[in-house]
Parts: sequence; structure tokens; C-alpha cells
Amino acid sequence: MMTGTIKSKPEAKDFAFISVEGQEKDIFFHKSKVTDPVGFPGLQQGDKVSFETETDMQGRTNAVNVMKAE
Repeated sequence: MMTGTIKSKPEAKDFAFISVEGQEKDIFFHKSKVTDPVGFPGLQQGDKVSFETETDMQGRTNAVNVMKAE
């Protein structure tokens, strides 16, 4: 699993972006990919998270299995 910090979570949207130290590009995730019991609403900008990545059909890397990091 990778770890990062929620960099942005636009209000009233169903997605957010994770910043990973040492990586130039932020990683997108949709609320449906949150597996933490707090759910998408429980994650806030600045929270540390752990996640896995997958590549979508357009070749973009997205975060999946997103959970608050301890």
C-alpha cells in the first residue's frame, strides 16, 4: 500500500486528490473507492491516507481501497 495526504477535496463533489511525497502528479480517487468505515464524508483535506493504485482504461492512475492512515 502507498500513503499520502488528501490535497484537495472540492466541496459538493464525489472525488478528491491525494498528494504523495516525491511524486509530481496528484492521484485522483472517487468516493466509491473509499473502503474506510468513515466513508468519503469522513475524509478531509490534510488527512493522511493509505491506498492502492490501478490504471483505468484511459491509462490514468487512480487510487483505490482508500483508508485513513494510522
